Amino acid sequence: MSIQRFGIGLLTLIIACATIYAQEVTPPRISRGEHAVIEPKAQPPANAITAIVVKSWGDNPVWSDLNTNWSSYGTIPVSIDHTTLIGQDFTYADLVNSKADVVILSDPAGGVQQYAPSEVEALGKYVKAGHPILGTYVMFQWGSVDNRALAPLFGLSSSLTYGNVNISNEFMKLYEPCLFHKIYGTSWQSRGYNSSQVPASGTWTGNLGVAGAVADSDNYAGIVAGVHSPSYTAIYISNMPEYQNVGGDDEQLLYNAITCYASPQ
Repeated sequence: MSIQRFGIGLLTLIIACATIYAQEVTPPRISRGEHAVIEPKAQPPANAITAIVVKSWGDNPVWSDLNTNWSSYGTIPVSIDHTTLIGQDFTYADLVNSKADVVILSDPAGGVQQYAPSEVEALGKYVKAGHPILGTYVMFQWGSVDNRALAPLFGLSSSLTYGNVNISNEFMKLYEPCLFHKIYGTSWQSRGYNSSQVPASGTWTGNLGVAGAVADSDNYAGIVAGVHSPSYTAIYISNMPEYQNVGGDDEQLLYNAITCYASPQ
């Protein structure tokens, strides 16, 4: 075998190994055409809670389903913009112009979306003006993507190293906030992507900062947690309940996360 052919073979092996590792950590992508519904721009229903998905892993069918079937989950209409800013840089003006009540970050680091300091600052300013923020799954760190500057928005530490572990996806309730409205029993089985962002120690125990956990999976390898005050609300779900998942407790949880703290109801 020539040196040139050996080099090509070695390079192919390295790329294959890297691809396998990536698929273990972040969900395999589905082509946009298989599940995305590009909805015509329309005025949201009266009294709707509006949300916008910014700079995230990709579109998921759950957002479109919530727009259409919100009444299956509660009495408050929701209108989610899951296309405008989902895969591009944004400014504070973009957030203001969206008029969104809630901002959603869906697996941003897993989607290789690096947040600029100005974008972290814009989110912080927008959230502190009274707009809840919801984040899921690989938020803070993956490979060369380092979004740990986002962690303090959720009451978590920006100095920890974050990785991923597989989890059973069975979540136990620790408290009964409005996040669990219509999620019955003491636990639920998530049908989302069964992996969790986690500190390098392998557990969120002792690593929650000022955030509080309201549910956990596998002894705090997975969490639903966040911070809530009269002027500031952030919710973090460490697995990916929105991944290829329409209906059931996962969609109920996402609906609740969007409506709970953005409405006086």
